[in-house]
Amino acid sequence: MDAIADPNFQQTKSRATAAEDVPSLLTVILDISPRLWAEFDHVKGEKTSIISVLKSLVVFLNGHLAFNGANQVAVIAAYSQGIQYLYPRNVSTNSTSKDYSIINPNMYRRFRNVDEALVEDFLELFKKEEVLVDQKVQKSTLSGAMSAGLAYTNRISKEFESLSIKSRLLVITCGSSREKDEIFQYIPIMNCIFSASKLKCPIDVVKIGGNKESTFLQQTTDATNGVYIHLDSTAGIIQYLSTAMSIDPSLRHIIVRPTQGSVDFRTSCYLTGKVVAIGFICSVCLCVLSIIPPGNKCPACDSEFNERVISKLKKKPVVPRVIKKVIKKKPTN
Repeated sequence: MDAIADPNFQQTKSRATAAEDVPSLLTVILDISPRLWAEFDHVKGEKTSIISVLKSLVVFLNGHLAFNGANQVAVIAAYSQGIQYLYPRNVSTNSTSKDYSIINPNMYRRFRNVDEALVEDFLELFKKEEVLVDQKVQKSTLSGAMSAGLAYTNRISKEFESLSIKSRLLVITCGSSREKDEIFQYIPIMNCIFSASKLKCPIDVVKIGGNKESTFLQQTTDATNGVYIHLDSTAGIIQYLSTAMSIDPSLRHIIVRPTQGSVDFRTSCYLTGKVVAIGFICSVCLCVLSIIPPGNKCPACDSEFNERVISKLKKKPVVPRVIKKVIKKKPTN
C-alpha cells in the first residue's frame, strides 16, 4: 500500500484532461453512385465491391466506438439525387428489424444500433439508385455531402464545447468517370477546405479505382492535414482504414502518415476542363477560365464582365516591326 501511495504511481494528469479521454467525432462520406461502382466492377472483374467496402466500414466504425465510450460517428451517403444521413437516423424514420448476414445478433448493443441502421438504409438507398443506373446524366453530390458533414461537425462541436470534442471527416469515393464531374465542384470543395481549416477538422480521402488522381481531393487533404490514399482494388481496404485512417488528429504531428508523392495545385478550366496554370479568374466567385467566356458573362455565377476589360483582353499583342539597317561596306583598294 505504501508503494501505491508513492508519487511515482500517481497520475500526473487528471482524467478530464487526459488526451485519450477526449471524445472524437468521425463523419464518413460514402459515395454510393451505382453507375461508378458498376464501371469499377467491370474494369477490375470484381463483384459487389461496394458490399465489401460496407463490411469494412462497419468494422472501422465499431473500432472507433470501442476506443472511447463517448466517441460518436455519422455516415452520410452521396448519391445521384442528393444526400442522405444513414446514421444518425431521422427521428421520424420507422425501421423494422431485419436479419443481415454481416451483423452478429449477439454483439454489443451500441455497435448493433449503428450497424443495423447503416446497413438497412444503405441497401434500401442502393436499390433505388440501381433503377437510375442507365441514365446518362448523373451529377455528383460529393461536395454537397462534404458540406453537410462539416455542418454536422460544427453542430456537434457546439453541443460538446465543454469537452473539446475532436473531429475528422473521411471521404470514400470511387474513381472511373467521376473525374469529369470534379470540374464543376471546384468552388464548393474550396469552400469545404476553408470551413474544415477553420474547424480544425482534417479531411481524409480513400479513392478506389480510376486511372487518374483526384486533383481537388488531393488539395483538400493537403490543406486540412489529412491523409489521401488511392487504392486499385477493394481487397484489404480494412487494413488501410484501421491503420492510416485511424490516426487521431491530436497525434498526426507525431505519427508518420502516408505521404503523397506529388500534389498538383493547379486548377481546371470551368468550360474546357483542361488544367490551367495561367488563366482568367472571376472576381466574384473565383471561377477559373482558360478562355474568354461567350457573352462576356461568368459561366458559374452569371456575373457580367466589364466590356472595356474584355476588349483589352481580346486585343492581340502589337509586335513592333524590326527595321533592318543596311550597312554599306567600304570599298577596298
